[in-house]
Amino acid sequence: MKLIENWFSERYSDNLQLSFRVRDQLLSVKTDFQRIDVFDTYDFGKLLSIDGTVQLTERDEFVYHEMITRMPYVYSKKVPESVLIIGGGDGGAAGELSNMGLSKVINVEIDGQVVEVCRKHFPELAASFDKKGVKLMVGDGIKYARETKEKFDMIIIDSTDPVGPAEGLFNDAFYNDVKRILSPGGVVVTQSGSPFYQPTAIGLAQKGMKPHFKNVRSYTAFIPTYPSGFWSFTMAADHDIQKPFRDLPSGKYFNMEIATSSFSLPEFVKTLIT
Repeated sequence: MKLIENWFSERYSDNLQLSFRVRDQLLSVKTDFQRIDVFDTYDFGKLLSIDGTVQLTERDEFVYHEMITRMPYVYSKKVPESVLIIGGGDGGAAGELSNMGLSKVINVEIDGQVVEVCRKHFPELAASFDKKGVKLMVGDGIKYARETKEKFDMIIIDSTDPVGPAEGLFNDAFYNDVKRILSPGGVVVTQSGSPFYQPTAIGLAQKGMKPHFKNVRSYTAFIPTYPSGFWSFTMAADHDIQKPFRDLPSGKYFNMEIATSSFSLPEFVKTLIT
């Protein structure tokens, strides 16, 4: 007798999807903002999905979290001491920054249930919220950026795709507020989607940042469980960001060669940002 197989699939288009064979579905909950699911997969461990899209897996989360934190750190002209994370309710980015020794990390996540789900199912990531110097705030990151009087050496926009709650994180008004609260010599970075399957996201990030910052550059990383495995981030600053200002020890993905080579873009990506 053939056993029934269970699968979770993220659909990229009407004709293509990525499927994970799962042992079990551990959670499914509808919050005020989105649907959250957690699966126990065979190849990638536990998987967090929001509105049907993969946010992280235990096996490859290190790529995303290293690249969204370590890249702005080495390209910040000022040695970073304070960081604002908007989104990042899993705690992965906050954990990377805490491990780098930053003394002040404020993490503003709009959906408190993302945090609670990750505390239960991804405790090794969410434990960062209990570390010294890390302050978790459940609230609207757009509103926080608009109203805060504080300055930050790095601002990391660790959001979902530019639809729903995250749509406002890619527009001109938001980046105007980001510019105001970024310290001189500081850097802002956002995830900007799959250039192959979500070409509008990288374009929106570039379009939003360019009126406010002198230098804007996009870089990429290989994340197996994200659409096409090819993912982009976009970074901006008022100082030159052609060369790193400092070194960092290698991680599981990041090293100083990656710090420079990840800015080398295929021609089709260049056309998306020009």
